[in-house]
Amino acid sequence: MTARRQRGTVVAALAALLAALLAALLAALLAPGAAGPAVAGTEPSASPSPSSGAAPTADPELMQEARAALAEQDATVEAAETTDAMRTDATVDLRAGDSTFALDAADSTITLEQRQEKKDDTVVTLTSDLLFDFGRATLTPEAAKAVARLAADIPQDATVRVDGYTDSIGTDAKNLTLSRQRANAVADVLAAERPDLTLKVEGHGEADPVADNEVDGQDNPAGRALNRRVEVTYPTA
Repeated sequence: MTARRQRGTVVAALAALLAALLAALLAALLAPGAAGPAVAGTEPSASPSPSSGAAPTADPELMQEARAALAEQDATVEAAETTDAMRTDATVDLRAGDSTFALDAADSTITLEQRQEKKDDTVVTLTSDLLFDFGRATLTPEAAKAVARLAADIPQDATVRVDGYTDSIGTDAKNLTLSRQRANAVADVLAAERPDLTLKVEGHGEADPVADNEVDGQDNPAGRALNRRVEVTYPTA
């Protein structure tokens, strides 16, 4: 029996006990000689009523039975054996896997890509944080699929620029290398999907930021996230 079921049994027993006590009290009040409600056609009893100051007395035998019943219930609860199966039935395992979810680009508040029309060109800005693991230049499988879908929008035989950018954290040389490697990773997928395209790839490091890396001398993580990007530029069809 689980602890919850045991508590339910005790509550039920106490309710039954209270009902028995109330019944005993009513029986004592309505017993011969006790004052009761007047019945039409009869004379009121000459026995003293409760309002005369005499308090009703409880039946000692009933009180003794009630105490015995309560003691029996207490003994039953104390003697109940709790097994492993009962504990399993009464508890729920908390697992980290039930309270977390995998990060998915589709669930992110930062979109994977943004498109802009600039004169005769379409510029698609890809968010590096959703393309690559931290500090890496290898596309995640989901990101590679997204870039492959992007290739379908590019006109036939177009010349495409692929430009990589980083934020301001790290040395200039490291950022330049990382931005070039990431641009090449995107270009490799485009080339595999569309052999007809002419690709021009370049890494710019932390140059040409689109947001502030710092605000009032303080680090600006939101701005730096926008600066970590790969831009794909192609003629608008």
